[in-house]
Amino acid sequence: MQRYQRKLVIASGCLLLGMLAACKKLVTVPDPINTISTGQVFSSEKQANSAMAGVYTRMINGESTGDASGAGLTSFAAGLSTVLGSLSSDELYNYRGTTEQSYYGLATNKLTVYNSDRPWAMWESAYIAIYGANSIIEGIADSKSSMLKDSVRTALAGEAKFVRAFSYFYLVNFFGDVPLAMTVDFNQTARLPRAPQQQVYQQMLQDLKDAAASMPADYPTANGERTRPNRFAATALLARVYLYLGDYTNAAAAATTVINNSADYTLESDLNKVFLKGSREAIWQLQQSLQDMYLRDATPEGFAMIPNVLKVGIASFCLTPSLLSAFEPGDQRLEKWTDSTDNATGTVGQPGVTRYPLKYKVGSPNSSFGMPPAEYYMVLRLAEMYLVRAEAAANGGPGGNATAIADLNTIRSRAGLPALPATLSKEQLLAAVAKERQTELFAEWGHRWFDLKRTKRMHDVLSAVPLKQPWLGDFQALYPIPVPEITVNHFLTQNPGY
Repeated sequence: MQRYQRKLVIASGCLLLGMLAACKKLVTVPDPINTISTGQVFSSEKQANSAMAGVYTRMINGESTGDASGAGLTSFAAGLSTVLGSLSSDELYNYRGTTEQSYYGLATNKLTVYNSDRPWAMWESAYIAIYGANSIIEGIADSKSSMLKDSVRTALAGEAKFVRAFSYFYLVNFFGDVPLAMTVDFNQTARLPRAPQQQVYQQMLQDLKDAAASMPADYPTANGERTRPNRFAATALLARVYLYLGDYTNAAAAATTVINNSADYTLESDLNKVFLKGSREAIWQLQQSLQDMYLRDATPEGFAMIPNVLKVGIASFCLTPSLLSAFEPGDQRLEKWTDSTDNATGTVGQPGVTRYPLKYKVGSPNSSFGMPPAEYYMVLRLAEMYLVRAEAAANGGPGGNATAIADLNTIRSRAGLPALPATLSKEQLLAAVAKERQTELFAEWGHRWFDLKRTKRMHDVLSAVPLKQPWLGDFQALYPIPVPEITVNHFLTQNPGY
């Protein structure tokens, strides 16, 4: 965080002026200023919304290099959370083996401070999003004489708080204790120590409650598309956070609020429609850059995981045997959300025919060149809310076993699977919840990795994975804090084991 804070001054300035697309790189500036927020930037609703849109632009597009090597996987919100979490767990392996040192280290439980460039990119990109959100919050608060209506000011502040909470969620789940930056004032953030996870979670809860109370219920700033979060996105993330904290009553209540809004959100009966930009299941999606020649059609994950436009050739990220074996016979998610290719050579895993994720159907640029994309990048979707409520109920939350089984059967029915019996014990029910989360949310935003850690199953499950032998230790449940950050901020400490 520290090593690029001074660079963030000029980068966030570009963001606030609505010119983020032109800020391809962070550049060094003179001595830091106390704030980068100006009332002038927020003198109109159009400018304020442009500044907020710039935050999402950077989240989904990261640092584009102008070629295919920089497309996708450059930000925690542009595929990194999925790929890194899936490699760390038991979902994916990197077919190219040791040629991608960070990926290999994650997949084999051999991550070190020397092969952690991808985790460090996640750290940096999440803090860039947090600083962008903080700049919006402070800019709105400082623009006392602006022409912004109070309703616009309140909604934008809530939206920025949502982004801040969302970014911190991924930081604490990948790194543990992290600096809690609540301002863009360099003088206050230059030597921040790591805050305990519990403190960061409490800030997340406060931000999300504020966001849910102040954001609109619809999607007015995105022309009806779901590419800007709303009240229900904040409520959905609240449900997840409550679940992680073991607050099953509030987790179930928040999830139910979203599920009951059936006028806006319903499960897509066709699995092939779930990840389209018009999906009724989508609570929040990010729109990839239409100016990036490599991502204008594809989402970051589609570009990274699908071999090529013809779906043949080398798949870099392949599904593990343990994940494939988790699917029951007849599970349509295996049929619709994965595909196979004949990887002719490889150094890791099983050479020959391998399977890869196909939740997104578009990989490299296709024949729709210049046309609007058919897919947006899914961030939050309704199916997770059923699974949140099911887990909460199975742990003694509202509705008990009956609600948990009903919610699981809703998910299973769409997958073409038979209903679970009403006679499941608590242990059987919790196992069923874990299995449905594994097969419904695979290769999405690190869910499996987080689930194994929060339910204390990481050691038992992952220490038995052949690719991760010899098991070097449970310390790799957390990624190493970037060494350059510790070098310039001696108040930061390293995670044990690194």
